[in-house]
Parts: sequence; structure tokens; C-alpha cells
Amino acid sequence: MIETNLLPEELKPKAKKINLALAWPMYLLGIIAILVCLHLYLAIGCLIKHRQLGLLEKKWQAMEPERKALEAFNKKYLGAGADASRVEGSLRKRIIWARNLNSLSLSLPSGVWLRALSISGSSFILSGSAVSLQREELNLIKKFIDNLSNEAPFFKNFEALELTSTQRREFGGYDIMDFILTGRIKTQ
Repeated sequence: MIETNLLPEELKPKAKKINLALAWPMYLLGIIAILVCLHLYLAIGCLIKHRQLGLLEKKWQAMEPERKALEAFNKKYLGAGADASRVEGSLRKRIIWARNLNSLSLSLPSGVWLRALSISGSSFILSGSAVSLQREELNLIKKFIDNLSNEAPFFKNFEALELTSTQRREFGGYDIMDFILTGRIKTQ
């Protein structure tokens, strides 16, 4: 909307002229007042933060024994965790001898029996005997070795299985062949 002032010139309000020579000290005082207020605000904020920091440091010092106890517990726990992982690794790598002995038993053909099983380090020695009325003791021993080689649960723990010794003897009118099998346990 357009406004028209129809008042005579002498009644019209006159625009006041600002004397710049007198105004700049007022502006300077305003700027100084703003800077002083800003400075006071920041100084008070800094004092409050310093006080809060002091309180937090006191709390930290009060909690120092608990922190040390927690660090000691963590060290023990991490050590126990490492021990537990070593035990778990050993359990995964261990040979379940009950299953292996069962496999040995199932692999024995009629006329073959075992006398001893000894383990030292990564090698094992299996000694046994074979008897046959048809004088096929060596074939029975070979059949036993083949059965063991085909028995996956048994043979997965061993690298090799070798017939190292055979010896024929007579007992009660029967020929008996004593044998020794040696093998190496797989290192995992």
C-alpha cells in the first residue's frame, strides 16, 4: 500500500542527522562492553570446567585401587584364556585311543591276536602273533595290515604302518608267527 504524507513541510518529521564525530565513541563503548561480557562469560566457563576437571581427577584417584585390581584380574583372565585355548587345541589334536583300539579289534582276522602296544613320542609299536592250520600266517598278517589301512578312523591318526619283523616259532605242535608292526603318529 502506498502512503502519501500530505502534511506541510514544517509539520513533517525531519530525519535526524547523526553526527559521526559524536557517534564513534558510543560504538567503541558498545564493542568494548560486548568484548568485556564475552571475556567474563569465557572466564567463568573456564573456571567451571577447571572445577569439574578437579572433581573428576579426585574421582579418578579414588578409583585407582579398583582400576589396578581390574587390570590384575584382566591379566589373570587373559592368561587363563590362553591356557584354555592351549588345552582346547590339545584336545582337538589328541588321539582317541578307545576308538583306535576298537578299530584294531575289528580289524583282527581270525587267527591273529595282539600281545602289546607301546607308544613313545611319535612312534608306536604293535606286536602280535598269528596261527593258521593251513600255514598262511603271513597272509593273515597281511590281511590285518590291509584291514587297518582301510579303517579310516584308525589310520587318520597315523602316517605309516610297516611290518618290521616276523619270526616263526612252534608251540604245542602249531607253527606260530610273531610279528611287529611299527608306525608314526601324525603330528598336527
